[in-house]
Amino acid sequence: MTVIGGDTAAVPFGVGTFASRSAVTAGNSIADAAQEVRDKLVQAAAALLEAAPADVEIEEGRVFVRGAPTSAVPLARVIQASIPTFAKPGVATPDFEASAYHHVPTVTYASAVHVAQVEVDIGTGHVRLLKYVVAHDCGKVINPLIVEGQVHGGVAQGVGGALFEEMVYDEQGQLLTGSLMDYLIPTAVELPPIETVHLECPSPRNPLGAKGLGEGGAISPPAAIANAIEDALQPFDVRITSTPVSPARLLALIEARRAIGAAGEEG
Repeated sequence: MTVIGGDTAAVPFGVGTFASRSAVTAGNSIADAAQEVRDKLVQAAAALLEAAPADVEIEEGRVFVRGAPTSAVPLARVIQASIPTFAKPGVATPDFEASAYHHVPTVTYASAVHVAQVEVDIGTGHVRLLKYVVAHDCGKVINPLIVEGQVHGGVAQGVGGALFEEMVYDEQGQLLTGSLMDYLIPTAVELPPIETVHLECPSPRNPLGAKGLGEGGAISPPAAIANAIEDALQPFDVRITSTPVSPARLLALIEARRAIGAAGEEG
């Protein structure tokens, strides 16, 4: 199989890979095309083995009649028998290829629950992530390694939004955080161990049962981390309503609550 990416001239129609639809559209298109090729192989094998197509099985690169494993022949033999020669035609048309475009009638979003454990230094406002757990459902897990990487990468992106990344402009609208000297992003040092729990509930909207995965890791971290910080600072009754929760911003919130508390005691 050859995968060509980024060439819109290679496909008859497409609207993009956004909205967590790459595996859903591309994966099911591959599955549809593979099924068409399999059906053609079964027809050719049935002619070669002199059996009904419904009785033909394909397994581990071999074709055989159900209940008669000794009849097995390699797939290469089926294709070879389909190629016409000067002596006779092939057992079937040697057309073992297919094109498919899988239309997805609606979105297939993933769902996830995120739990963050944090440590807050009330003297500096620094927040340290101790542990992070994601329980998510992306439907059928096709490739566990890619799913883990997608979730972990999404969490890293979300941590950036929660604690570091901010577009800052001056009064004239000039961007002040236009380089990595000013625009902070998390590194491996800031990221905690990430535990992933896979909950597979296949989608009924496509043959593979896959759901989108891109948003499952990236959207929830700011809310989970903000709630964890609020819980850690419960004695101060701090409420976080904006991100990133920088040390300076967090110290200001703590001091504001202290001032309110002090004013209440004096009153």
